[in-house]
Amino acid sequence: MGRSKSSNAIGFPPPYLGDQPLRLEVLAETDDWIALDKPAGVAIRQHPWNAGVPDMDSALNAQLASGKPELLRRNASAFGSVYYLDPEASGVALFGKTREAVGTLRNCFGSQEMHFVFYCIAGAADGGECELLCEAPLLPHRVKPKMIPSSAKGKKAWTRFTLVGEGASGLCLWRAECDFLRPHQIRAHAATLGFPLLGDALYGGGSAPSLRDLKPKQRGPGLAGSAFEGLALHLALLEPVDGDCLRAQVPSSLGVFLRLLGLEPELAGGGK
Repeated sequence: MGRSKSSNAIGFPPPYLGDQPLRLEVLAETDDWIALDKPAGVAIRQHPWNAGVPDMDSALNAQLASGKPELLRRNASAFGSVYYLDPEASGVALFGKTREAVGTLRNCFGSQEMHFVFYCIAGAADGGECELLCEAPLLPHRVKPKMIPSSAKGKKAWTRFTLVGEGASGLCLWRAECDFLRPHQIRAHAATLGFPLLGDALYGGGSAPSLRDLKPKQRGPGLAGSAFEGLALHLALLEPVDGDCLRAQVPSSLGVFLRLLGLEPELAGGGK
């Protein structure tokens, strides 16, 4: 889960974001907001489905209250996340730096004035379609921590999926776009269309192939292991925020996996 040190990054020593120290890159910053590169396995905010998962809202404010110099010099009075992003996903995490800024940004988000661009890995669509639109309204399951489509009680949501490239083992790189983001929206809509995301057991997604499957000519130990662990979902682009386009390159593990599939990480906004 660790990230390399950055000349513009914020550190989170244990136990703020887990048992390991993290330094998260600052993607962009103004007097009103800051965007951080969130790794998979970390929540942006508290949520009933994320019980026990460290969250960035709490970690930022706790360190601000303790007088952490990296945060004090940013002239923030209170950090607050603008939207919810699944802990299993990586990518752009946006926070207001004052209560007023948080309110303004959340109003922009609620008014669908922001555009989200994800990249994800899944199988091919039934029928071989290259572009699909899912407009299934979503409703939280009564028992399970997941969303289900419900035309009767669900809330409006739409996601447009575009095929970016086809790789090995029948896996494809998809671009997923929306103007409002509900919990699990990309995952639930992909499953509704018949291609649940790689690593998403909650919605019926399969696990990644082994290194031996992707490198059949190689010999040696360690090839039986999975070529990728976790959910293959990354928020690569958020636009516009005060006219800026906020970008987060794909994590190194996802970039390596894309190359193993015969796909270039640049197709998903670059790689680390």
